[in-house]
Parts: sequence; C-alpha cells; structure tokens
Amino acid sequence: MDYRLELLDDKRFENLTNTICQRILGIGVIEFSEGKDGGRDGKFTGTATAFPSDVESWKGKFIIQAKFTSNSQASCSDKEFENLINLEIPKIKKLKERNEIDNYLIFTNRKYTGVKGERLLAKIKKDSGLENVEILGKETINNRYLNQNKDIVKLFELDKHHIPFDFSEEEIKDIILEFKKQLSTIAEDIKAKVDQVKYDFDKIEIEEKNKKNSLGKDYFENEILSKSLLDFTNIQSFLEDDKNSEFRDYYFDIASELSGLITLRRDNFDVFEEVLIFIYQKIADGSKDLKGGKRHISTLLHYMYMNCEIGLK
Repeated sequence: MDYRLELLDDKRFENLTNTICQRILGIGVIEFSEGKDGGRDGKFTGTATAFPSDVESWKGKFIIQAKFTSNSQASCSDKEFENLINLEIPKIKKLKERNEIDNYLIFTNRKYTGVKGERLLAKIKKDSGLENVEILGKETINNRYLNQNKDIVKLFELDKHHIPFDFSEEEIKDIILEFKKQLSTIAEDIKAKVDQVKYDFDKIEIEEKNKKNSLGKDYFENEILSKSLLDFTNIQSFLEDDKNSEFRDYYFDIASELSGLITLRRDNFDVFEEVLIFIYQKIADGSKDLKGGKRHISTLLHYMYMNCEIGLK
C-alpha cells in the first residue's frame, strides 16, 4: 500500500508521526510546537505499548524525529538524507549527555534501503553512543502502521490519494510509447476542424457529463479543450490503423479496467480531475521510458473521458 505521504507537508507528516507514536508507545506522547526543538519533534517517557513489538518493548525516554520529503522517489540512500542524519547526531549526543534520551526513533517518508539504511543506523549508534535507535521508512509506515490503523488513514485523509489496487499501467505505457513513435508519420486530418466541432459538439451533453462527474470548468477548458483536444484526431487515427490492432486491444482493455476501478473508488476523490491526475502520477512516477512523452498520458486519459469510456455518461 502506498498512501502517497509526499502529498502531506512537514507539519502534517510530523503530526502523523506523533499520532502513530501514540499507538505504538503510549498516549503520553508529547508533541513539540514549531521552533528550535534541539532535535526533537516529539517525546515519550515510559514503557512502549508495542515497540519494537508487543513481546519485547523498549522503555525509558524516547525522542521522536520526523523527516519529510515531497519527492516520491527519495530514499534513505540519498546524500541529502545522510547529511540530515549527520546534522542530527550531535543533537542526540547532547541529549544523551543530559540524560534526556534512551531511545531514538526517526520516521521518514523516504524508501528505506536495506544496505545504506542499516549503515546509517549503525553510524548513529556508534557516533552517539545510543543503542536503541530505529529508522522507519515509508514501507514500514504504510504497511505496518497505516494499514493496521485505518482511523489514522481517515484522520489525515490519506485514503483520498490511494487506490488499493493496481491497473495495467504497463499496457498504457506501451500505447504511449508506440503513439509517440508514430506521431510524426500520422497524416494530419484535413477535416481537423470538423473533428474539433465533433468534440466541441453538443455543448449541452458535455456540460451535463462534466456536471455528473464533478469535472471543473477551468480544468476542462484549460487542460482538455486547450491542450489535449488538438491530439484527439491523431489518437483516433492511431487506434483505427490496422497495424495497431494490438495496441487498440490494449486501449479498450485498459479503458474497461479503469472504468470499473474509477466507479469503485470514485468517493475517494472530490473532483474528477483529481482522479485523472492520480492515474497520471501513478503511470508517470519514476518512469524513465516515458521521458519526453508524459504529456500523452493526460491526452489519452482525456480522450477516454470525452469518448465516455471512463466517467459517468
């Protein structure tokens, strides 16, 4: 499960961290206000309710640190994160010298990479002299703490950004890559203006469709009409060409799949453009193959929408 924690901000991620800690440490977790906290976002004193497990719990003075990033591809292997850790170690040492810490927990929405993550963990322990240290990456936060505490997911509205299933994104990528390759050779339809009228067609019908789906007027005019509409004729020509029959099958398969998934999870989103942007991000995130062609993802999704293959008719 990926609850897209990068869509939070520093403060909300810090609040999320302390809320999780109330479950695994105890209700006595204290949250610090913004400002110079000496390397602390929260603290707890006592025996943990369930950390690191129900059977064997750490006890004493806990210091909680939250490290947020808006980069969905960031990991604990990044030099930036290593630099952050190096800045925190002197603060931990001072806390230990003042007898204010026995246990140190770092929560981060970065990917926790085994080799580098373990090295950083060992470095903190060695340089600070503290034995009970743990780095909890986004995999642990998502799978161990959020999946087990759906009320926290609801509280921070993380369910709005998460569809708990996968669709065939590789098939969409194949369509996009082939379309991009053929785009320069697709003959420009001399009746493009007629086709534009076709999609501009019954204004009453499209306005009614947008209203049913809660698709915003600004998004429709600025993103679909002003940008994507210009390529609709090319997509139609691409799909109708017999040499692309395999990609045409891909298209109708994925359109059917997305239609069902959107119907199932529509309540997780406020307006329909959020659905389209979510699907775009899921396909585009971390994909090097689509470099220079990511705009075609939105165009294809808009084409599906305007042809009533996704969304309410």
